[in-house]
Amino acid sequence: MQLKHEFVIIIFVLFFITIAFFIQTDKILKESQDDRLKSEMIVFVQTLMPYYLSGNLDAVYRIGNSFGYTQVVDVPKNATTLYEDFNNMLYFRIFSYDSFMGFSIVFLDNKITFVRLVSSNEWDNYKTIVLLFHLSIIALLAFFLFHKVLRPLNRLKNAIDELKAGIYAKMLTTNQKDEIGQLMLAFNEMNEKISRLIKARELITRNIAHELKTPLAKIKLSLSLKNGDELKKDLNRYIDSLDRISQNMLEYERIQEGDFRLNFSEFMSESVIFEALRDFENEKIVLNVIKSVKIHGDLRLISIAVKNLIENAIKYSDDGVVNIELSEKGIMFCNNGKKLQNDILYYFEPFYRGEIIKSGYGLGLSIVNEIVKLHKMNIEYSYSGNTHIFYIRF
Repeated sequence: MQLKHEFVIIIFVLFFITIAFFIQTDKILKESQDDRLKSEMIVFVQTLMPYYLSGNLDAVYRIGNSFGYTQVVDVPKNATTLYEDFNNMLYFRIFSYDSFMGFSIVFLDNKITFVRLVSSNEWDNYKTIVLLFHLSIIALLAFFLFHKVLRPLNRLKNAIDELKAGIYAKMLTTNQKDEIGQLMLAFNEMNEKISRLIKARELITRNIAHELKTPLAKIKLSLSLKNGDELKKDLNRYIDSLDRISQNMLEYERIQEGDFRLNFSEFMSESVIFEALRDFENEKIVLNVIKSVKIHGDLRLISIAVKNLIENAIKYSDDGVVNIELSEKGIMFCNNGKKLQNDILYYFEPFYRGEIIKSGYGLGLSIVNEIVKLHKMNIEYSYSGNTHIFYIRF
């Protein structure tokens, strides 16, 4: 059974329970009022009885009229008996009909009958309002269930159906702060993560052939033109290039998936530089350590970010020189080169393409950006006086 059908059944059950409760309450209060009036009437008749038995009917009529009673010929046929008593030759009956109550006394052949209009009690005055109030509450409850519960759940179901059909980019908007709102936000987070993962894999799939093409072509060229130690040296260099391509792709996909745990620890900032420089031997790298400070993070990941920035600086450098400065504020990377043709955010995208890129793998700066964000750090870029400057701020 669908949830909306269950809600409809609940609303109808509540409606009938309210009606039944109202009817039962009305019955109980009416019986209570009848009992009270009956008791009052018994006391009143006991007051009249001495006058009636002595034959002083004028006094009976006068007292009855003074208390709002009217004499009638006989008990109406539609009257309901509330109380009766038969004692020797005296018969006494209390009855009610419509909005009237009355009593009848029969003694020998004499009979008198009085009736009085019964004033409505507070329940009679307000019972319609009370009923409408309860029905309004049920209507508001129905509106709440359908508007606040069923509609968001239906939107969530449709979004899940679209997700199953391969539509990953649709996000749900909600202002609800309850569990349903949290569920929709959780769906958005899941959807965003899946979308990011799918896009990352699509990017890697589309670009992997292109990324491998250059080093493979160089390997083929070296095999055809060179031999001996020179060939071995070239092959090692190109194999290292292939290894860096695969490592960057794997690292990027792992970051996008969140398929790893940050191994946080405390270490000196210079350790990051030395860890990254292990992969560089003959490059022209000038290191200036002004001050080394303790930082809290994943040493391996931050070292990858530093290594990628060094590789990026080497690629863009006109003279092959990279200057690194370490201070208490962060790490600065400088190299001389031509001005970038696009905004720096363009180069933070995976597999960017720029005319001045010499041998880029398209993922280096994107990985740097992701690692820096994971550590709640900032990365800044500027270009001044023919110099590219990247700055990782702790």
